[in-house]
Amino acid sequence: MRLLITSANVHLGIRLIRRINETRPSDEVVAIVRSEKAAASLRQEALGADIRVVSYTDSAGISEAGQGAEVIVHLVGIIKESATNSFEMAHEKTSAALVESNLDASHIVTLGILGSDPSSTNRCFASRAAADAILHAGAIPTSVIRVPMVLGPGDYASRALAKNGTSGLALCFRSGSLEQPIYSMDVVDAIMSAVSLVPENRVIELAGPESLTRGALIERAGGLLGNKPKVISLPIALGYSLAWVLEKTSANPPVTRAMLGVLDHDDVIDTGDATNLLGLTLTPLDEVLRNVLTD
Repeated sequence: MRLLITSANVHLGIRLIRRINETRPSDEVVAIVRSEKAAASLRQEALGADIRVVSYTDSAGISEAGQGAEVIVHLVGIIKESATNSFEMAHEKTSAALVESNLDASHIVTLGILGSDPSSTNRCFASRAAADAILHAGAIPTSVIRVPMVLGPGDYASRALAKNGTSGLALCFRSGSLEQPIYSMDVVDAIMSAVSLVPENRVIELAGPESLTRGALIERAGGLLGNKPKVISLPIALGYSLAWVLEKTSANPPVTRAMLGVLDHDDVIDTGDATNLLGLTLTPLDEVLRNVLTD
């Protein structure tokens, strides 16, 4: 099988290509990245993929790079806008470029965010839902896998959790917010399984095996690291106010209101339908935390 993977240089993309190499060594991978810097970094991973530098909104470039691809894995997405990359650009326009590339693939598998909704007042959630709708309106059947916080070794979320877990005082906004984190390799395996599903338009909502409050997650992480952090819950309204100030005073704020809204979304779903469809056994939370916090 020949697969085209967009945004292949992100952590999940690298892990996915490694898994393909391990379990399906005869498959060919075309890895699309958007800059020479990203391509150079990906080459250092020595994954054996055919690396192409193509703008994710360049339908003609995608069409050329993706010739012969049977499945497209679309990993492009953001939770924070920058001066050069908006939600519309990262989500809707990249999805539209895939549709307009007119590739002869049989299936698209794309990664989304749990909580995406076209009627959401959160611009990231609404943009993600719009992107999914664009793909579903295209000619190639698309499986959308929506996930919450993904924890993997060295990932931003894992580093932030480790920092809080080893602190004496762990400050967080709305410690009662519900988290249902999923292991990065479970997401990789979900994508691998989805690639082999009968192609059709579908939305798969997937999360980890356990939903718990943000405060409890920090305490759980601390316990596994031999620490007992005192969790201090800050009002979410304060977080939105600070994010608004940062948006007004910085060209590239570290946090935005939309990003905070995504992170504050309550995640609590039944994963039975998704795991049955994908033939997936989820990694227990404590095992995930041991894997990512002690890396």
